[in-house]
Amino acid sequence: MTQRIRRTIAHIAICVLAATAGIFAGAAPASAFGGETFGCRVSPGTVLTWRQICNNNRPASVYIAGFNVLNLSGDGYTFSWSYTGDVLYVHSGCTSTAAGCGLAVANGDAFVSVTVTYSQGGQSATQWSTAVIRMYCGQVLC
Repeated sequence: MTQRIRRTIAHIAICVLAATAGIFAGAAPASAFGGETFGCRVSPGTVLTWRQICNNNRPASVYIAGFNVLNLSGDGYTFSWSYTGDVLYVHSGCTSTAAGCGLAVANGDAFVSVTVTYSQGGQSATQWSTAVIRMYCGQVLC
């Protein structure tokens, strides 16, 4: 497979995962404030659950580390995002109205840590999550 085809397939996989994440995140049952969870997952990848510490498990030239606040208790949330690490660019979200934040990370040994503070109805909470990107050389970890 050529590099161009692999890259196109990776971009399609990212779009499918992002769309799927929105469907499942929106379908979660509502609960009272304080029941929110926060986690990450890396695309492309095969682990679709949100974890506090996540990592890549497939080769790619660029990964999207997705971070998401789940189990929201209705509307009216605001979000404040901060991140540290080897981020290439913001892929999606990461705004005051977005419950998710997608960050692009190059293939290389890297850490991206994200902290989110979310508020609703005068209450607020802060959570963190970290994506660990391990460098691939071809189809195997270096």
